[in-house]
Amino acid sequence: MRMTVAYDGSEFHGFARNEGVPTVAGSLGDALAGVLGHPVNLVCAGRTDRGVHARAQVVSFDADMERADPVRLVRAVNRMCGPRISVSRASIESPGFDARRSCTGRVYRYRVLNSPVPNPLAAGLCWHVERSLDLRAMRTAADRLLGDHDFSSFCRRNPSKADQSMVRTVRRAVWWLEGDVAVFEIEARSFCHQMVRSVVALLVSVGLGRHKPSDVGTVIAARDRSATPSPAPPHGLVLWAALYDTTAEAPAPR
Repeated sequence: MRMTVAYDGSEFHGFARNEGVPTVAGSLGDALAGVLGHPVNLVCAGRTDRGVHARAQVVSFDADMERADPVRLVRAVNRMCGPRISVSRASIESPGFDARRSCTGRVYRYRVLNSPVPNPLAAGLCWHVERSLDLRAMRTAADRLLGDHDFSSFCRRNPSKADQSMVRTVRRAVWWLEGDVAVFEIEARSFCHQMVRSVVALLVSVGLGRHKPSDVGTVIAARDRSATPSPAPPHGLVLWAALYDTTAEAPAPR
């Protein structure tokens, strides 16, 4: 089966199940198991870290078809997991569908509240940056991310996978303003761990005048994690969409 899931990541220690702490997969999987009457192993389009949100995470799992009524599952899960987790739709997919392996692209959005004063209503969804940002410079810098690059400077490497490639292909990287909130959207087939937050941190540094747009190329070429600022806070990041060849999943219009 397949489900499209949204969640507020503030109180979760990431998506992946981790015994002893609240996680999205733990809460969602337990709810599904209660409805279906058997354990559920969730596969997601993109694992999110602690504190990161999702608008349209896609998950897949095996289910007893006699109990797997999509409408019933959506209602039951929303009743059990809401409001922190909600399911917008569920469907029965072909046996070959896998939320991670079948995914052809991921879209993330990051919000930066650029204002002299904080906004309590946006505190859980935006990184508050007081000093004025140069959005033109940030856009120029973002353009330098497009294409195939080794993003080792932006990624947290898993020691057990030291030989894992950090080459990724960025398809889009754009900034726009929504009032006093600067919104960054980036799309790629896949991302490595902490890549988006590290990219945002460098681009905001460009906006503050601490780096030049041309420094992005230098940082990429360095292939050194110490070349980038510390990652931007997790609460400004949202997994916005997971893209599939045979689905209508796509970023919503701005």
